[in-house]
Amino acid sequence: MPETSLETDARPLRDSLALALQADLKAEEAQIIVEEAGPPPERWAHLILQDAAREKASDIHLDPSAGGVRVRLRIDGLLHDAVQLSQEQGMRLIRHYKTMAGLDPVATFLPQDARIEYELDGRKLDLRVACAPSRFGEKLALRLLDPQRVQRRIKELGLSAEHEKQFEGWISEISGMCLVCGPIGSGKTTTLYALLHELRLLNKAVITIEDPVEYHIDGITQIQVDLRHGMSFSQGIKGMLRLDPDFILVGEIRDHESARAAVEVSASGRVVMSTLHARDIAGVLTTLRNWRIENHEIATAVELVIAQRLVRCLCTKCRRLEAPNASEKAWLAAVGQPAPAKTWHAIGCAACRQTGYLGRIGLFEIWRKDDADYDLILAGTDELAFRRHIRQHGRACLLNDGLTKAESGATTLAEVRGVLGQVGVACSLPGK
Repeated sequence: MPETSLETDARPLRDSLALALQADLKAEEAQIIVEEAGPPPERWAHLILQDAAREKASDIHLDPSAGGVRVRLRIDGLLHDAVQLSQEQGMRLIRHYKTMAGLDPVATFLPQDARIEYELDGRKLDLRVACAPSRFGEKLALRLLDPQRVQRRIKELGLSAEHEKQFEGWISEISGMCLVCGPIGSGKTTTLYALLHELRLLNKAVITIEDPVEYHIDGITQIQVDLRHGMSFSQGIKGMLRLDPDFILVGEIRDHESARAAVEVSASGRVVMSTLHARDIAGVLTTLRNWRIENHEIATAVELVIAQRLVRCLCTKCRRLEAPNASEKAWLAAVGQPAPAKTWHAIGCAACRQTGYLGRIGLFEIWRKDDADYDLILAGTDELAFRRHIRQHGRACLLNDGLTKAESGATTLAEVRGVLGQVGVACSLPGK
């Protein structure tokens, strides 16, 4: 029988996140096992997926340790401990998931990954399975790819009215390169796909190259990176030109070769959309320069940049308007903002699993190039000076959007502070 509690120095288990699995484990203990339901690993694999889908989890983690294998669910960006399995049960479950994905179930010394389709309660799930060796056995993670996540339109992302106007302005006279930046897990892909849905309405040829192709969109040609056969991002981008595209989406610009190819395609008159890792709009300049893209190429190619983060949404059933605490006041002072008389706080109820939050929303800053920006980039203006320039000219930053959403009760100051960190400080001090 699995452990039902963890060591005192670990986070507590939340059995409510694994209701289906817990019920089956109790049935096994009482030897009430329905034979036709299949052997335990197969049944448990299905039940964990049921639990994850019910809780709208994006990922499932099976983490081996000295005390067994812990099952954790990532919900609204945070990992929650759901249940602890014995070492034997956990390893059997990991081997079963690997077999489902067509991977060798025998433990290996190298990371492996695969993708499978799985039918769950009448609907199909796309699962990305990844495993790697660790001290106490193989760790396995499953990403649940929900097609509904990329059915969202621009208006559903959490953009302000001003941001929507900037988007619509670019879409009405599309040109150059559009880049979405932020850290891993900040919703960049969702924003790109939302943009694709808008472009599809324009009766244009849209081609994507992705690694991997996560979601299928009707009416758009999607190409998969395949390094084993020489199909890299840079090779794919160059090959796309022969397919007469109007718009090209590159899943991620991640190195000099893909950046160089994207800039050259943009120079040919095609519209290029992609993501890259940079902390904010000004940071995009540094990233491209580090990949040896010249200032005149950046100034000519890049037309629109979207920087974003994700914060958890306050549960509207239990949120409470209270005076800011000492920590909130200190942070607001540090970013040069006055403390309000009252601000929204997370409380917790049955509807939000006692977390105080339910779902996530984006924080955005959007920059569209003007003549002054062009001249500064061409002159090689550094990141700090360029950031100061766009702040002094009234471009709202991530911090502004975060404070507005906290004031409206969409999220909390704690969430905004947690995801922005020093970005908030950089946004708030344009004169320094």
